[in-house]
Amino acid sequence: MQQQSRQPELVEGSLPVFVYPTELVFYADKQTSHKQVLTLYNPYEFAFKFKVLCTAPNKYTVVDSTGDVKPQCCVDIVIQQKYVRACHNGVYDKFRLQVSEQSQMKALSRKEVMATLRPSLVQEPSSPGPRRRSDG
Repeated sequence: MQQQSRQPELVEGSLPVFVYPTELVFYADKQTSHKQVLTLYNPYEFAFKFKVLCTAPNKYTVVDSTGDVKPQCCVDIVIQQKYVRACHNGVYDKFRLQVSEQSQMKALSRKEVMATLRPSLVQEPSSPGPRRRSDG
């Protein structure tokens, strides 16, 4: 009897998905924050496909929203805020990264990354503390 080597069956949702950062924060007053990079890591011995979905696709541009990740490699996914408007401040959107098998397109797992727009990078002090008075 001949024995065949097979990869173990992966159950949907059982594969950990590694992505950094785990949250995107855009700042209305900081132009350079309007474009950010998500890095998707593949620490496994097999390649997989990915797809990026968003709850507010009209607010963002996702460069290379689908693709392949080779074994023990990573890919950078650029996410750009299209419209910076005051009405979007504080609203949380979700990006979902779906990971699937290379050959069968069987869904393996997913990871959600929250994104929000804040009005300013400058933080107000949380507790102002006592002020010193100058008496000249």
